[in-house]
Amino acid sequence: MKTQIIVLHRYAYGDSSWIVKALSPDVGILSLLVKGAKSKKSQFKAGIDPLAHSEIEIRYNRHKNPSLIIPKEAALQNYFPKMRSNLQSLASAQLMAEILLKLGKEKSHATEEFKWLLNNLKFLELNAVKENSLSIWLHELCNILGYAPALSKCGRCGQELLQPADLWPALGGAVCETCLGTRKSGYDPIFLQELGNFANGKNHEKQISWPRIENYFLGHLKTHTGALENLRSWEWLTETRRLP
Repeated sequence: MKTQIIVLHRYAYGDSSWIVKALSPDVGILSLLVKGAKSKKSQFKAGIDPLAHSEIEIRYNRHKNPSLIIPKEAALQNYFPKMRSNLQSLASAQLMAEILLKLGKEKSHATEEFKWLLNNLKFLELNAVKENSLSIWLHELCNILGYAPALSKCGRCGQELLQPADLWPALGGAVCETCLGTRKSGYDPIFLQELGNFANGKNHEKQISWPRIENYFLGHLKTHTGALENLRSWEWLTETRRLP
C-alpha cells in the first residue's frame, strides 16, 4: 500500500540505517526500518528527515501489524525549508511532532491528527509562527482526541459563560460563579478572563498571556491521557522564545 506520512522522529540503527517514527493518516504511528538510508546513494534521502512530508510504499497487514516495517520507497512531498530556517517555527513544529508521537497510538484519530499537523506545517512554511499558534493547535488537538474542555458553558448547569469562575476537571471544564458558590477558585482571575477570551474566539487579544494558555492545554492533555511527560522540545521552544 501507499500512504502519506509526516516523519515525527528517527534514530540510528547500526552504522547505515534509521528507525523512523512517522504519522500516517491511514495507519497511525508507523515504525519504519530504513536500511542503508545513511548512504549518499540512498533512494530515501530527505524523504525520511524529521518533519518531512512524504509518500511511502509499504507492505502492511492490518491484522498482523508488525513492530517494524521496511518501506520500499519514499517520495518527498514537502520539506518545508522556510519553516526550518526560522528557529521558533521549527521548535514549534518539533513540539507538535513530539506530542503526537507520545499520543498517537490511537488509530481512530490518525486521519484528523495528520491533517491538523500537515495544515500547521504548511502555515509555518508560509508565515512566521504567531504568539497564539501553539494554543490554537493544542485546543484543536483536544477536540480531535475527544478531550476538549468545556470553557464557554458551565459544566454543571449549562449556563453560557463570558469567562469561567473556576475550572473543575471532574466536570470537564469550567463552572459559573453560581455553581462555584462560596468556594474559592483555584485559578488567578486574570488567567480565567484570558481563557474565557480565548474560548470565545478572541484569539488576537494582546493582553492574553499565551504561555499560560499553552500550559493549561498541555496540563489538560497530560491529565486525560497520562502522557506528555518530559517533552524535550518544550525546553528548546522556551529557549528560542528568549532569543532576540
